[in-house]
Amino acid sequence: MSLVRRPSRGSALIIGTLGVTLIAALLFAATRGDQHSTPRTTAGVDVGHIHGIGVDPGSDQLYIGAHLGTFSVTPEGTVQPVGVVRNDTMAFTVTGPGRFLASGHPEIGTDQPVHLGLIESRDAAATWESVSLAGDADFHALDTATGGRTWGADSARGLLLTSTDTRSWDTVASGQFIDVAADPAGQDIALVTTGTGQLRFYDPTGTSTAVPDSPTLTFIDWAAPDLLVGLGPDGTVFASTSTASSWERVGQVPGRPSALEVTDTGWYAASDQGLFSSTSSGSSWQPLFTYDSAP
Repeated sequence: MSLVRRPSRGSALIIGTLGVTLIAALLFAATRGDQHSTPRTTAGVDVGHIHGIGVDPGSDQLYIGAHLGTFSVTPEGTVQPVGVVRNDTMAFTVTGPGRFLASGHPEIGTDQPVHLGLIESRDAAATWESVSLAGDADFHALDTATGGRTWGADSARGLLLTSTDTRSWDTVASGQFIDVAADPAGQDIALVTTGTGQLRFYDPTGTSTAVPDSPTLTFIDWAAPDLLVGLGPDGTVFASTSTASSWERVGQVPGRPSALEVTDTGWYAASDQGLFSSTSSGSSWQPLFTYDSAP
């Protein structure tokens, strides 16, 4: 007689739920974990954990949003802080020449709310101003479509939000979201990675469609209508040229990834080891800079 008891339907449901919760916790630890206490410097410049990458289309200048502010990065890997504000930048995106959007927390010693909401710069990060949701939203991902619709994953409240003017926002869905990528063709649709690494399409009404058979992904970029790029939690690089219906493993980024940006001039990825670039469609990666000491 077997002594093994088959779990009841209710027990199986609990086990399945715990499994999903554990996967979500591991993915968030790998991507958005509390790594701020570890000093991260390069060539003596205090940078901190990188949460966003962008290229200004007006100058082709590369920028990063990090724990200790916004920085410019030269092709040789020289890092320079921009402006005088040193916000803890948790989300960062470039939306046009000199126009950046960001979110996060104010630098220590200011009287701003703990959650900055959405802030904007129109002078390439030299100065910033509050736009909306101050004190409420802590975006950990932001992206703007060609047509102007902005999508954001608000970690503070566990919401996926969207806006056509960055002033008023609509709630699309609730849950844990790691990254969001807006359709570059300008359609009202976005692709998100959930807290379990699943891919889902969303429209502004909240209608959602899961992407079947996709790899577990953390950070994504919808670089062109026929090009999607994603990073697995271990830094594996995947690409899709068929609107996420099939994916190919194309390369490996060193370390645990924290940000991704794909442009016409190059692919860029940040990890706990530094900032890397690829001119071979992700098959090989070269360090723009690495941190002075291992995290």
